[in-house]
Amino acid sequence: QAREAMGGRGQLVALDISAPALEALRSLDLCDAHRAVDATRAVDVLEAVRELTQGALADLVVNCASVPATEMGSILSVREGGTVIFFSMATSFTAAALGAEGVGKDVTMLIGNGYVPGHAELTLGLLRRNAPLRALFEKKYV
Repeated sequence: QAREAMGGRGQLVALDISAPALEALRSLDLCDAHRAVDATRAVDVLEAVRELTQGALADLVVNCASVPATEMGSILSVREGGTVIFFSMATSFTAAALGAEGVGKDVTMLIGNGYVPGHAELTLGLLRRNAPLRALFEKKYV
C-alpha cells in the first residue's frame, strides 16, 4: 500500500533483522532498498537509513517490531517534523516520548491500533492487484 500511495515519488526502505523476511520483500520487488539491522540498536538503524537514502532521513517510519527497545531507532531515523507510527504492543510510549525529548527531535508519534475503516477491502484489493504478494500470503497462511 505504501508503494501505491507514493505514486512513484520517494523511496521505500525496509529494515528487518530476519533474513527470510527480507528475502520475502526482495521477491516482491516492492521496496527500493532493504537492510538487515537489529532495531534495538538505534545508531545502527540510523546509519542504515542514511546509507540506503544517501544521507536523507525518512518522512514516515512505521515501527512494527515485536521486541522492546526499538523506539529510538525509529525516532532517530525520521526527519525533523516527520511521523513515526508505532504499531507494536512492545512499544514503550514513555521511552518514545522521553527519547524524542532527550535528542531534541520534534516528530509526530502515532499509535497504530489495527483498525482503519475499509481495511478489509483495502487488503483484499492489494492481494488481488499484486499476484506475487498474494502468492506469498497463500504460501504462508493457506
